[in-house]
Amino acid sequence: MKEKKIAFLVYEGMELLDMAGSQTAFYEGNQFVNGSYRLIVVGINNEIVVSESGTQIKPCCSLDSLGECHTLVIPGGKGARLNSLSQKELQRLRELIEKSERVVSICTGAFLLAKAGLPEKTKIATHWAFAKDLKSEFPELLVDESSLFIQDDKYWSSAGVTSCIDLTLKLIELDLGKLAAMHVAKYMVVYLRRAGSQQQYSDLLSLQSPKDKRLLTVLEWLKDNLEKRITVDMIADRANMSERQLYRVFINEVGFPPAHYLEELRMEVASTLLVSSEQNIKAIALSVGYRSHDGFKRAFQRRYSISPLKYRQVFSSSEVG
Repeated sequence: MKEKKIAFLVYEGMELLDMAGSQTAFYEGNQFVNGSYRLIVVGINNEIVVSESGTQIKPCCSLDSLGECHTLVIPGGKGARLNSLSQKELQRLRELIEKSERVVSICTGAFLLAKAGLPEKTKIATHWAFAKDLKSEFPELLVDESSLFIQDDKYWSSAGVTSCIDLTLKLIELDLGKLAAMHVAKYMVVYLRRAGSQQQYSDLLSLQSPKDKRLLTVLEWLKDNLEKRITVDMIADRANMSERQLYRVFINEVGFPPAHYLEELRMEVASTLLVSSEQNIKAIALSVGYRSHDGFKRAFQRRYSISPLKYRQVFSSSEVG
């Protein structure tokens, strides 16, 4: 097997774990199949960089001296989201990207990869909290805010932070086989394949802060009455609005139609109860307004791509069913 050169880009304000998680996984893959990978830390130049958390990193070489590599890994971090690289530096990065057989962006490394240049309509994943910003800044790209990682041609991209390990395990499986990937996952004490999508980690509704006092009152009422049967007509009456006006205010203020917001709220409360309480799943379903356990399970699976029981097992030590 020909040794693959894996280059990890470092720059000011990068997220250390984005690089370290992937780097460690590739290293363990190399331990299992000796001579499979050669790992190199490459900087924009040869100078020491400081990560977002304050760790200093000394590159092995610069973009100018690297030559080429099989896989280029671009971690995320605050530095990737800012315009911290000059046009000349971006051009050097672009040239390396063009020469690389495989390009991997981790988390918000997608911003740096996009700045260096991606073909129009390229599918790319990033952390759910920054997906809207990426869409706004690069509307020509197809941003995936749900998947843990995706591939589009030679471009691979992952969601937030630890999903770099999920993606790297997949690359190891492609390079060295499933047995190697299983070995690395076992050694790192992680799942070979995590269930669900990154939607199970997002907290959409808590980010909303409506300015309309009438709507704020209605949202509080919804939270206090989730166990009841609630219709859009009831919400409109509570807000003293017509249904059309209610729809318009919800879209403007919280980004969802009323019915969609209600289901999201029920799912968010249910997911919190699954990991913070010992109530059985049927009781939780009733407490958020579902009279049928199967209906609740289908709605939860639709929202989080994972069953309520599996969600509880992943995020909580409780195994109450």
